Amino acid sequence: MTTKVRSPEKSAPESEEVHVGEAYNCDACNVDLTRNVRIKCAAVGCEEVDLCPTCFCAGKEPDQHKAWHDYRVVGRHSYPILVEDWGADEELQLLDGLSKCGMGNWSAVAELIGTRTAEEVEQHYTECYINSLDWPLPRLERELDVDYEAFQERKKQRIINLRESLKKKPGPTQPFVSGPTNHEVGGFMPGRREFEHEAENEAEDLVKDLEFGIVLDHGGDQQPDDEEKPEGDSMDVDVEVKVENESDTKNSNADDDDEPQIPAVPESSDSMQLKLALLDMYNEKLDARIEAKAIVLERGLTDHKRIQQAERKRSKEDREFINKLKPLARLQTSDDFENLVAGLLYENTLKRRISELQHYRTMGITTFTEAERYDRERLARDRDRLMGPIRNGFGHRSSVPPGGESGQSRVKDESNLARSSAGSRRPGEWLMLL
Repeated sequence: MTTKVRSPEKSAPESEEVHVGEAYNCDACNVDLTRNVRIKCAAVGCEEVDLCPTCFCAGKEPDQHKAWHDYRVVGRHSYPILVEDWGADEELQLLDGLSKCGMGNWSAVAELIGTRTAEEVEQHYTECYINSLDWPLPRLERELDVDYEAFQERKKQRIINLRESLKKKPGPTQPFVSGPTNHEVGGFMPGRREFEHEAENEAEDLVKDLEFGIVLDHGGDQQPDDEEKPEGDSMDVDVEVKVENESDTKNSNADDDDEPQIPAVPESSDSMQLKLALLDMYNEKLDARIEAKAIVLERGLTDHKRIQQAERKRSKEDREFINKLKPLARLQTSDDFENLVAGLLYENTLKRRISELQHYRTMGITTFTEAERYDRERLARDRDRLMGPIRNGFGHRSSVPPGGESGQSRVKDESNLARSSAGSRRPGEWLMLL
């Protein structure tokens, strides 16, 4: 390591940057490393060798240093200047974070520093800057004699402890988002568990214009009048500050108060019954709205993707059958309805299988081997029936004209067919039919 001490009194060329204290140069290319990151050899007897990152990557070996020696990276400004456990790099990041994130946003500043918690950042800024005798500047006259190795070891241990504490802390849960672009079901707001358009959405139209007069049947004419506050009551006297805007508003409202008030009209019996009937209708619509909303939310009908995946696995007949059963869902709980649907689907599966076995018995098939052969031949027969008109429609001629087959070939085909039929009717597993 090339280390030299410069004093402020010593003259230096104008082009050369003067550093007070220790200066570090690369032992390979002699470049100044005082304000840059340097690689320090950690091998025994070679601790004084410093290399710049370029020479280190090139594998240069000045003096007794070897490329395979242990090393450590000495960071920029990794030394304390205000207190013993805060490095100069952290001080710069603290001031930079406050200028970017704002005063008091300690969490964001701590995240920017990366090696401190929000509480440590706030405490350090309060002690070194706010409570400083040289406020608004920190005290810079203090001399710190801290071993560099011990300082770096404490910093490393602090980072390890910070990482362990972050692992133990539960991560933030992702909040519900009610943005329109995130709606899987149109109009559903998951954060509020509400819909933009509710069931019976126009129910309020029935009662929005209702007005009641004096209801004589229920003592409407016996309601007490509003009591006026007695004058001179010390408990009700408040100090009022009059503003011109308020006085103007009162003067403008005085004209409205002078207008004659229309007295309330007594409510007739027929009108009363009609309005009560409208209120009953409105309450019924509200009950229907609450019931429909409860069915949708309790049964998870807003999970559109899960419902689509379940429907893709079912056949067309099963989907149509389930759609017929959906009106019964409101009469049962969610589990009861699922059990009902599963049982009825299983029943339909058994019915189809029984019908298939009965068809086999009608065709004289008594084993599963014969049933498989029958299914293959039926599929081939159906395919030929569908492809036949297509071939004839395009006018393709077969290789052998109809009727042009020789008698010997026809006899040979018939013998092969008889042999295959005889071989396929070997004893097999019997069909279990009732």
